[in-house]
This record gives sequence, structure tokens and C-alpha cells, in this order.
Amino acid sequence: MKFEIITLFPDYFTLSLQQSLIGKAVEKKLFEIEIVNLRDYATDKHRTVDDTPFGGGGGMVLKVEPLDRCLNALGYTRKGKQPAPDSKQRIILTSAAGVPFTQERAIQYSLLERITIVCGHYLGVDERIVQLYDVDEVSIGDYVLTGGEPAAAVMVDAIARLIPQVLGNIGSALDDSYMNQILGTPCYTRPAVYDGVEVPSELMSGNHEEIKRYRRKAAIQKCLQYRPDLVEKADLTDEEIAEVERLRRKNNT
Repeated sequence: MKFEIITLFPDYFTLSLQQSLIGKAVEKKLFEIEIVNLRDYATDKHRTVDDTPFGGGGGMVLKVEPLDRCLNALGYTRKGKQPAPDSKQRIILTSAAGVPFTQERAIQYSLLERITIVCGHYLGVDERIVQLYDVDEVSIGDYVLTGGEPAAAVMVDAIARLIPQVLGNIGSALDDSYMNQILGTPCYTRPAVYDGVEVPSELMSGNHEEIKRYRRKAAIQKCLQYRPDLVEKADLTDEEIAEVERLRRKNNT
């Protein structure tokens, strides 16, 4: 897997993607990250990559020409051109107007061989870049950032940790929050009792089936409390559906 990040601020990633498991995985060459400075593809002496929008209004727009030259230099072809687009690579544009970045989308992207992320800025990117290239516009949340760099770092982190061998224990990824459309279960560690508050007895039982049932039940309870919208979409057993209804009745009393 190779990640390419097209940005106006290469230094943003100097430390952010060299930390923790992601940094260790890069050192082990489990995947590659290349930072591409968009200003290198500007042609004027001031290395200009933005301009005022047609139609007036405040803010600036990333110009189509530098992005077009950059994507072409990276080997991408425009829509309708030969050769046909490679199904193992994707261009992602960070955009407040994009589709939500979810765990399911992270899983899909983790199966690719190459991902190129364009960090959006200012009012956005000249729409013609989306018209010329096959681009996924993706948003990490319903809020506005000063630039696409934080969003790019989030996506790289979420995708990269799903690549084989990046996590020491693949079970950690399989048990992640959202992997089964449900938030993660509450977690505990030593000591077993702290200031009179005890770890649930089920987790101390040594009975793996009992522990599994408890964790699933606790995860559903937490999800119902904080993200009831996810419960509506989750694949629940008849027993779990009955438990959800019981909890709803209890909460309404």
C-alpha cells in the first residue's frame, strides 16, 4: 500500500505520521507515505495555487491547473482517457461536502494498493478537478476545518491500521468500535476494585462465553445511550432486539 498526500503544508505531516503504530509500520515498510507539495506544480514565480472565486464572495479556491499537473505527474489519467482507471487505486479529496468517512469505507480503502489524498483548502477546490478525474470527495465529520491536513491524517491512520501486520494483534482491529456497526464495549484493567468501584464480575469469571455475551450486551447498552442511530442499523439477534426494547422501556419510565 502506498499513500500520497497532496498538500500546501508538507511540514504538518513531519511528526504526525511518524508516531505510534503508524510510524513503526512505515519503518517496517508495511506501507509507504509520500508527501507531495502542491506548490511544486505551480508555474509562476510566486508558486500560486489559489485564486478568487468566480461570482465573487470571500475566500479563495484551489486552482485546477496545479492539481491537474500534479495528478498527471503522479500517473493518473483523466476520465475517458486510456489506459482505463486502475481499480486498485483511488484519489480522495477531503471535502466538507463529501460522503462520510466511516469504518466501512476505511475497510474498503485498506484493500487498495494506492491512495492519493488531496487536502482541500479555503472555500474548496475548483470543481473541474472532480469533473476531469475520478475522485472520491470524503468528509470526516459535520464541521469545518482550516484545511484538509487533519482529515488526511485521520484517514491514513484509520486505513493503515487495517493493513495486515500493522497491528500486533489482528483481533484488536476486528473488535474495534464500529466494526460490527456497534460502539466498542466498556473496557477495564487492574486494579479490580478502585475506590469502591468494582470491575463487572462477568469479566473476572474466566468464562469466555460469558465474557463475550457481557461485552456484546454492554456495547449495545452504550451504543443505545450515545448513538441510538447506530442501533437502528445494526444486525441484532432476536435476543438483542428484545434487550434493546427492554432498555428503551426502562429509560422511558
